[in-house]
Amino acid sequence: MEKNQPKTAFVFSGGASLGALEVGMLKALVEEGYKADMVFGTSVGSLNGAFYAYNPSLEEVVNLEQIWRKIKATDVFTPSLLIPIKNLATFGQYLVSPKNLRKLIVENIKYNRIEETQIPLFITATDINTGDEVVIDKGLIVEALLASAGIPGIFPARRMGQRLLVDGGLVNNTPISSAVKFGAKKVVVFPIGFPYTPNIEPKNLEEILIRAFIYLLNRQLYADYHIYKNKVELIIIPPPENITVGPHDFSKSDRLIDRGYKCTKEWLSNGGYDDLSGKYVHPSDVHSDTLNLFEAIESLPEKPAKERVKENVSIISKDIKETLSKEKEELKTKYKGKKEKIKENIIETKGELEKNFTETAKRIKNKYEDITKKKKKETN
Repeated sequence: MEKNQPKTAFVFSGGASLGALEVGMLKALVEEGYKADMVFGTSVGSLNGAFYAYNPSLEEVVNLEQIWRKIKATDVFTPSLLIPIKNLATFGQYLVSPKNLRKLIVENIKYNRIEETQIPLFITATDINTGDEVVIDKGLIVEALLASAGIPGIFPARRMGQRLLVDGGLVNNTPISSAVKFGAKKVVVFPIGFPYTPNIEPKNLEEILIRAFIYLLNRQLYADYHIYKNKVELIIIPPPENITVGPHDFSKSDRLIDRGYKCTKEWLSNGGYDDLSGKYVHPSDVHSDTLNLFEAIESLPEKPAKERVKENVSIISKDIKETLSKEKEELKTKYKGKKEKIKENIIETKGELEKNFTETAKRIKNKYEDITKKKKKETN
């Protein structure tokens, strides 16, 4: 049964590869008949929102899911040995060409202008000159998505008129405030989750930066939660726990989609969508009654560089092994499918040949019998 509610906004957070979680969440909601009247998105969330707003059907969500399951890091970040030279040529403004990201969007988005969506779509960007939040509600969809996902320093800013636009996550990574300003009475948030793993320490600089990045984004969401929880019906879909996938790692989209889907299905089955009594929990909740007092003691010595290098090599080797194993299985499945298809074609062709041979033999036999009868008749 369709469970549409007037003035319901779906709000999709930014978070690079963690946007795969949102796809699993969205699929679970659409399967149960929930839908939105407005869609808001930032960065990768704007891309997910753009697909849903254009065609809010399960078929389109499954299409988005398949795109995510095939995506690779190189489909987003264009690798190049000339990055240091390019950085000098662009006076240090950005490192990566948006060529591959543009190609990915153009090949999969089925429309040209934001106004073509079935549900109103609002895309968040940031004016890097003024710090203003810019909400794009009309115009060229590809340009809007590139602006919203333009991570400063990574991708070039998009110059549109008097605005110089970059990633909307700088000012509003989860645009709840925009949804409320546009009259939403119920706001459903698709968050990116956070790596709450107190017993697993980050092992390298990359993991430290990943955790810091995700904590910062979620702190903004947590602040918005406290501001708007009593002003509208605010629902934050609970993300899976212990998210250890980095925002740059697109190789684990399958895992993220499946976890997001399973977690949301369980939440829905327990009445989560209609239960406003739940509390959004954040590991760095500075507004809780608990104050973590601690006594400073002498720090333990750092591990020797040789040992840290060894650990990092082990981690990288494990990731490479998992990636190669996954690609091997994909090739195996693909080869098996082609093999079965060829087998089917051979059987089908053989059947057609046998049928044609039988029909031809029958015609020859009938022709021969007709000739024989004719000769006997002439003889008599």
